[in-house]
Amino acid sequence: MSKIFKGAKLAQSFTQKVTIPDKLKGGRMEKIGNYFHNIYADYKMVFIELGEDMKAKPLKSSIYCSILAASAILFKTNPSENSFRTLMVESANDLALVGDPIRNPSSDNYMQNLINHHKDGRVHYISLGLFSLIYLTEYRDSLGLYAAKCKYVKPKWSQFHKSILDVGVFGRWIYTEEAMKDFDVNPDEWVE
Repeated sequence: MSKIFKGAKLAQSFTQKVTIPDKLKGGRMEKIGNYFHNIYADYKMVFIELGEDMKAKPLKSSIYCSILAASAILFKTNPSENSFRTLMVESANDLALVGDPIRNPSSDNYMQNLINHHKDGRVHYISLGLFSLIYLTEYRDSLGLYAAKCKYVKPKWSQFHKSILDVGVFGRWIYTEEAMKDFDVNPDEWVE
């Protein structure tokens, strides 16, 4: 913290030592210089007050810093649409390498539905900054039917949660990874 104050004092002494020649006074350069000096002074006061507030209320400031850090981590690890497609292809390949007698039917059904919907162009991706959603629509975007284009016929936002196929957070796709757990174990294999 002392380095910040030393830097602020150094910048302040520098601005006091700098003089503007008489021919530039009152001109555009002086106005630009005054503008940036005012911005510097405002931010300097903000950081000084921020430091004082953090010392006065350490619990509140630690909670805010934790929320800010968690948000930054969520934003940085937000998975992309390409990562979902890669996971979908790898999961389908993993299932293809497992024989029918030992393949988990629920994993197989989940991946078959996902691949068929993706093939039809009905699977869409949306990033919400901290997490991502993969959702299903009734029609593909390029379809020119009235029902596909009319906003009054589309599903309401209150029904949107039913069309969510997967949620991506911390670099993972939760529902797909859950569906692929034990994909090579058929629970009905040894039932008699």
